[in-house]
Amino acid sequence: MMQTKLLSVLFIASAALLLSGVIESSVMGNQYSQQKQGYSHHDNMMMKPGSYAFGTIASLQNDENGNPIWIVSGLYKGSLSMNNKTQDGAATGSLPNATLNSKFNMVMTNGSAMHDHRIYNFTLTNMSMPNNSTTVFNGTATITMRQGPVHDVPLSIKAMDNNAVSIWVDPTKIQNHFGNTPIFGTIEKLLEVKK
Repeated sequence: MMQTKLLSVLFIASAALLLSGVIESSVMGNQYSQQKQGYSHHDNMMMKPGSYAFGTIASLQNDENGNPIWIVSGLYKGSLSMNNKTQDGAATGSLPNATLNSKFNMVMTNGSAMHDHRIYNFTLTNMSMPNNSTTVFNGTATITMRQGPVHDVPLSIKAMDNNAVSIWVDPTKIQNHFGNTPIFGTIEKLLEVKK
């Protein structure tokens, strides 16, 4: 009972810290807080046409022996815009515009070594649908590490059944920092903006 209350307080405090402006993009913080309350017509008008996903990261990352050693939690926002046009208004036929912005904390399962990471500057290189319920977005992004940002890190993002998301980060670019498993999260809200 005491542990449950402590975890609840820690989760609320972490969420409050994330939503209080620590996230670089104030849009991400505002969108997440609004998702819990519902979106108004005004919010949709401020967004460009496309698909938007918002959610939480709640994952365990393994050590080199496959044992859970890190707890990962945070928020993410992603978007996909199929309306690529050249300056003269013609469709480009290239990949859609895609974004991924995330901020999450990592702490060892024993409570030590708390730190945070950000993922941003996502560039989509290809996408596929291996089955009717999974979409895969491959690309590169910048990830903040202790020594500074690491650019052009290969990522593979999977959206599964519109309920779950996984982010696989190329371990060779970040010294296996996230272990041998993807970072998992939930898709809390999907939003389609038509115009």
